[in-house]
Amino acid sequence: MTPEQTKILWGYLGAVAYVLFAIGIALLFYKLGLSKKYTRKIVHILVGFEWVILSQLMGASYHFLIVCAVFTAALALSYFKHLLPAMSSDGENDPGTVYYGISMTVMASVCLFVPEMMLPFGIGVFCTSLGDGLAGVVGQLVKKHNPRIFRGKSLLGTLTNLVTSFGVAVAFKYIYAMESLTLLHCLYIAIFSAGLELIGAFGLDNLMITLGTAALTYALIAYPVTVGYVAPIIIAPYIVAAVIEKRALTAYGLLAALLLDLVTALAFGNLGFFVLISFFVGALAVDKVKKARRREDTITKKEGTRDLIQVIANGLVPMTMASIFIFWQHPAFLVGFVASLAEAFADTVASGMGVFSRTTYDIFKMRKCECGISGGVSLVGTLSSLIASALLSLYLFALGLGLSWIFFLISFAASFLGVVFDSFLGSLFQIKFKCSECGKITERHVHCDKPTTHVQGFAFFDNDVVNLLSGVFSAAVAVAVCFVVL
Repeated sequence: MTPEQTKILWGYLGAVAYVLFAIGIALLFYKLGLSKKYTRKIVHILVGFEWVILSQLMGASYHFLIVCAVFTAALALSYFKHLLPAMSSDGENDPGTVYYGISMTVMASVCLFVPEMMLPFGIGVFCTSLGDGLAGVVGQLVKKHNPRIFRGKSLLGTLTNLVTSFGVAVAFKYIYAMESLTLLHCLYIAIFSAGLELIGAFGLDNLMITLGTAALTYALIAYPVTVGYVAPIIIAPYIVAAVIEKRALTAYGLLAALLLDLVTALAFGNLGFFVLISFFVGALAVDKVKKARRREDTITKKEGTRDLIQVIANGLVPMTMASIFIFWQHPAFLVGFVASLAEAFADTVASGMGVFSRTTYDIFKMRKCECGISGGVSLVGTLSSLIASALLSLYLFALGLGLSWIFFLISFAASFLGVVFDSFLGSLFQIKFKCSECGKITERHVHCDKPTTHVQGFAFFDNDVVNLLSGVFSAAVAVAVCFVVL
């Protein structure tokens, strides 16, 4: 038997012996009366060190893959047949350990074709075993001053994951002399690991952390340009958690928003992502201020959680501008992107802050109207929209256009004109109804628990259509003016 074959044999024997040792430790504590939720975490934490044995003795080989596949099959059998009680949780028997095995099997397969993935694979494994494992232990042990922040996950548990994952990445950097992996990269990996653990449900975090952090680590090392696009990657899990927790978007609305996030990140990198974040955070803040006013909304067609159509109405034009910019690096489309987002933001701010005005006018019909009705204009709302347009347009100075005020002015003017165009469409073309009970004009089919009567506008011309056309108008004006002046 050659030295290489001997090494492989020791790899098989060592892998089996270590797994039996980890399970034995968990069973021992289980027999001593330790709760299943803790004995399961013991296995979860210890099994990660299996990577050290396999990587040192087998390397990126099909032997490594065979061991992972066999253990995954054994874990699946144990899960479905309840063979190892110490590896299941009371009332929470999710297949997390099986997903753990699947993630290692997948990564072992990838390493056959990309051996350079072995060290990122190890970081992913230890972020899962130590980061996720210790986060669970802290979350279960520490009850006081440890608020639940998302679906039962605790603040201290998430922070534990972040700190531990950072330590894992730093340890790999120095132990394996990973010179291309900087300390800032380690922080990115830790933030991403903690975010994936936060949103992971039904044990899927064991799959997501291993694969996600391994992929991010490899990208940061092999493709340094990744740093310019890393913000939307590592922050995305926290956005998902916040959106779900606050019920800000429906499921399909969230998917559409993530698609917009992806396209924007590809086009403009980290800064483009922060433009989007400013828009969403600002819109949520305005909604909160509007609700604090305690004025019941009985006029607009939709309220509360934004759906897919609303996301498309506000996000399709910016996403189109970003998509064009990816293939045609002309500054006009960058300005169009910002102008369309600034218009949507300004319109949202105008609607939200308009509730503080005592009087609302329909300037296109030259008469007073109900506060909140589409087409209505108020002094507070108009001033707020001007400020919002200017604030979001300021991002142009950071998006690669230098300190040229002409682009800012184009975006500012185009976005504010879009808000005016929104009022024009809302006043003259948007569908409206009249309540037979109270006589109010509304955008709803039912008011005061009674069907309303159609009194104005086209049937298909609702607020979402108005928002979409206003975004098109702002983008078109911005792009056209840019082509004229450039």
